[in-house]
Amino acid sequence: MAAVLAILPKGLLRQAEAWRPEMQAAAWSAIGLLAVTGAALRVEGAVSWCPVFGLDGPTLPMLVLLAFAGGIMSQGRRGMACVLAGLAFLALSPLVFGLLAGTALVLLAGKGRQGVWLPAAVVPACIPADSPLCPPLLCLMVLLLGWSVSAQKGPEATVPVGIGVFLLGRLLSETGVLHPVFQVLLILSGCCVALGGCVQALRAQQVHRIAAGLACAGFGALVVLLALALATTLEGMDQFRTAAQLGLGAPLLAMLALLWLCQPQKDAEGSSEPTGFPPLICSVAGLAVLSVALLLLSGLPPLGGFSVLWCLVSAGELATRAAPPIQALGTILVLVGAAGFMALGILGLVRLGYAAFRGGQGISARLSGQSIRSGFFPLLPAVICLVAACVVSVLPGAWLALQDHLFVGVDARDFMWSKALSVWFTDTPVSFTPLYSVAALMVCVGGVIALGRVCKFYPFPRLQAARQRWQEGAPLIKVDKAVEAEPTEQEAAVWTMLLVFLGLQNQTPSEWAIVDKTAAGGRYVQAILFRSVAWCEAQGLVLILLFLAAGLLFGLLVGQ
Repeated sequence: MAAVLAILPKGLLRQAEAWRPEMQAAAWSAIGLLAVTGAALRVEGAVSWCPVFGLDGPTLPMLVLLAFAGGIMSQGRRGMACVLAGLAFLALSPLVFGLLAGTALVLLAGKGRQGVWLPAAVVPACIPADSPLCPPLLCLMVLLLGWSVSAQKGPEATVPVGIGVFLLGRLLSETGVLHPVFQVLLILSGCCVALGGCVQALRAQQVHRIAAGLACAGFGALVVLLALALATTLEGMDQFRTAAQLGLGAPLLAMLALLWLCQPQKDAEGSSEPTGFPPLICSVAGLAVLSVALLLLSGLPPLGGFSVLWCLVSAGELATRAAPPIQALGTILVLVGAAGFMALGILGLVRLGYAAFRGGQGISARLSGQSIRSGFFPLLPAVICLVAACVVSVLPGAWLALQDHLFVGVDARDFMWSKALSVWFTDTPVSFTPLYSVAALMVCVGGVIALGRVCKFYPFPRLQAARQRWQEGAPLIKVDKAVEAEPTEQEAAVWTMLLVFLGLQNQTPSEWAIVDKTAAGGRYVQAILFRSVAWCEAQGLVLILLFLAAGLLFGLLVGQ
């Protein structure tokens, strides 16, 4: 039903066309409820009359996360890509998974060279897991999917994240411990993706580009956690696995809400506006919801990001204590890099919040004459995701029991009422309860307020009403600002002598012969590139089938 609603042309539903988003949300809500029920009851297997699709360990937990993304997707490419990703998770054949997941990635890529390269990201699913080419292709898959995540403009960025985490977790569980060289390459690939996302979040100008960069950084961090948990011989596998499961909980749901709020405005044809400022955060309610999403992603206790950090620190302590000196040093460097990426991510969150609050001022003047959605109802998808993120943050034990089969582990983590409020591990008695942090913060805040009331001490000065100069009782005198002469910098004598020696003293760089020749060559290369990309766009589906057929044939030959 979700697929039919996604591909039906606009206007075909007639009077019910206005209810299309609600019907899509209802369909994905039913899928999510069924997935939650099946994951809680550990339902697995396949029916005999449909051997193509079935249920195994990580399928239902991933469908739970995909249901949130599919519920807020619109019709067209994004909705169909979400449906294809869900069918790929249910596929029992690697070839069917590659075909569906590759098509979903192409639909998200749209136009450009991404539509040619992204189908290569699912090639590792079409070759044997014990093939020597599987680890390098996993590194290529991580880089391509990170590129796909960073190029999205809305909540569809979570679909490549889900495909990458699902495929990487499944393949690493089959291959087991990798060679040390491939371990380093996989971790470096995740670090490159995380660093690229942080750089994009710190340098991009548009709000949706900043949010996409943060999502890319989160995907790189999840890749590093999975590599440490499943592909290495370090101690603390359960801690790293728990950190990855918690990272796919509250932070992912908060990121989904953030991407929904930061998506650019679209016109009737569906194309983004040149200004690209998100209309959902132009109101006070939108800014308040955005602030909650930023807090959930900031890693402050007792929010979901802090639980991931606590698990990472616990895992690093166990890994460095039992590892050889060189491996322990490498683990420490990885943890330091993860801390650096987290610091850069926090700076990106601060930059996003500042850009959102600054852009909200005077937005009515910039968007005059355009339709701006106001009210609480357009913010409802983001509010639902944030409420679910808060529930997962408060009940981490229940979430870990629900997501236990998402990644392979040594011992099963069953649901227990006594541990539903805590983050706990199967091999150590150490645990963390977020509600205790909430109680401690409330006690500290209450103590500060009581101390200020008793001692008449306030850390901030009281606000005073600002008055105009003419209200002070003195005459208002208009003073003209003096025009200050701008200081001029003189060129260095060495640079002038060098220009005279080369005969370029009275020439600008645009007049140099080498610049003219380089520009002509660049235009020629650009024309060839545009022709190649246009041909690849015209033959997109054929190239997808060729990639998948070549991967399947190569996998069969390597397997023999």
